Amino acid sequence: MVCGSIGRVFGLLCSVTIAATAVAHADEASNDRVIAEKTEIIVADPTNAVAYELRGEAWYMKRDKDRAFEDCSAAIRIDPNFGRAYNCRGRAYSAKGDRDHAMADYNEAIRLDPGYGPSYTSRAQEYFNRRDFDLAIAGFTEAIERNPKQAYFATVMRGEAYAAKGDTDHAVADYTEAMQRNPAAAWPYELRSTIHLNKDEIDAALADCDSAVRLEPGSAGGHYCRAMVFLKKDDADSTIRELDDVIRIMPSFERAHLVRAVVLHRKGDDKRALADFDEAIRLQPGNSVAYKDRAGVFRDMGQHDRALADYNEALRLDPKNQDVLANRGLLYMMMSDAKHARADFNSVLALPPTDKWATDTAREGLGFLK
Repeated sequence: MVCGSIGRVFGLLCSVTIAATAVAHADEASNDRVIAEKTEIIVADPTNAVAYELRGEAWYMKRDKDRAFEDCSAAIRIDPNFGRAYNCRGRAYSAKGDRDHAMADYNEAIRLDPGYGPSYTSRAQEYFNRRDFDLAIAGFTEAIERNPKQAYFATVMRGEAYAAKGDTDHAVADYTEAMQRNPAAAWPYELRSTIHLNKDEIDAALADCDSAVRLEPGSAGGHYCRAMVFLKKDDADSTIRELDDVIRIMPSFERAHLVRAVVLHRKGDDKRALADFDEAIRLQPGNSVAYKDRAGVFRDMGQHDRALADYNEALRLDPKNQDVLANRGLLYMMMSDAKHARADFNSVLALPPTDKWATDTAREGLGFLK
């Protein structure tokens, strides 16, 4: 979901929830057990389509999309009319980013077996992934009716589709309904808090985050939720404390490192800030924002060569990023390199004016160059 930025050099999403975007994964031991059991069956009977499909689902739950795809495809080769296997392969396609083949498989799954509810949920998710939010809303509504076992998940996802359309009233209604369907789940509270936060309803946002932490104290999501509220309140110490908990629980969550780095820099702790930026980049090397933000720290520290290297990398990853171009132009001005500063500012102005700060900065910068 999209929300406003909290700064220019360090622009970040104001809130990102750590919630599952698929049906809850079974525990690893359960998945491993299914894989072992179905492998024995397949060895004894290589034409058993159901065994391949179930093993494929287990691989998918373990996030092994390639093995999931192989097993689900094998099930279809053995039994081309096995609707559930198409849903299985469709989810593998979706995990691989192949939206068109995923949608084709979901449609075929529903055609072959219209009574199998999970296929409707999968298709609605694919509409959501394609950012076709109207069809996603209709799809999740149908999934709620046809697949009662996944009604909670479909209700939350329908709320996310409404939120993506900017229909916050319906989104909040769905999140609240999801809380009633699954009173022990933190996810709807985290999502509802985001809407409250975007409306500057700080107390309501924090109350939802507190509920999320109370319900799932060992989950990173509630703590990240609280961190975003404290960030909005400019409470740096509380933000860092919550992000410490997030990273303790989920060390691989790169955005937590990124946000903590920004806050640490604002507090003047550049050594720890750079360590967090380094870790965020290690975890997600293709994230241009991390390079841009680290460049801002180097720039403020007077390490202009290192700042320039990071801005260059950010632009290699995202060549038309107006924010990075404007910031690099400012750096060139600090380095007394009018030629390159002018080139960057002109590049900003040559692009569609989607970033007002960058456009204004470029115009003002050109006015100071000789």
